[in-house]
Amino acid sequence: MKNLRDIFRRLPLDGTVRDALRSFNLHPAVDGKARSVKALAEKLGFFVEQVEMPEGTTGRLVKDAFSPNGYCIEVNRRHSVQARRWAVLHEIGHFLLHADHNDPFAADMAFDASGFEFYLEEDLVKEREANEFAEVLLFGDGALEAAYGFYCGNLERICHHFGVSERVLRIALRKYIRSGMR
Repeated sequence: MKNLRDIFRRLPLDGTVRDALRSFNLHPAVDGKARSVKALAEKLGFFVEQVEMPEGTTGRLVKDAFSPNGYCIEVNRRHSVQARRWAVLHEIGHFLLHADHNDPFAADMAFDASGFEFYLEEDLVKEREANEFAEVLLFGDGALEAAYGFYCGNLERICHHFGVSERVLRIALRKYIRSGMR
């Protein structure tokens, strides 16, 4: 997935979901602060909860009969704000790209494989796709290039703009910004 169009091709024709994703991508910061991923998740029908989780687990998607879309995103309260933000976007990606919303008897979705020693190839593909979803939603369609130019390449300010760690930003810069801009 390189841009929002690639994501939209994989989604049902739901204008509400597409509008929420496009708005988040177009306006990643509001009043000088990174836009709330919790508000995005809630707009898409999730409950988001901070819970105690085992070391190495950042977040997971679990069924929740009381949330509007039937799922809750749990994030590890001991992790940084940036890690929790990424986890929410990653789990939204799992829900939109990998969940079977038509089968009420489908297997429970707890996309949390942190306790396993290995991933199956299919799991690795899903994890990469969920990360790509988060990357595109935050940085795609020119958002990173615009912030890079606006902040004159100042990594600290760009990190603050998107609400991500410097490690995540450096990875995104390698993917989205031509080497001549760094």
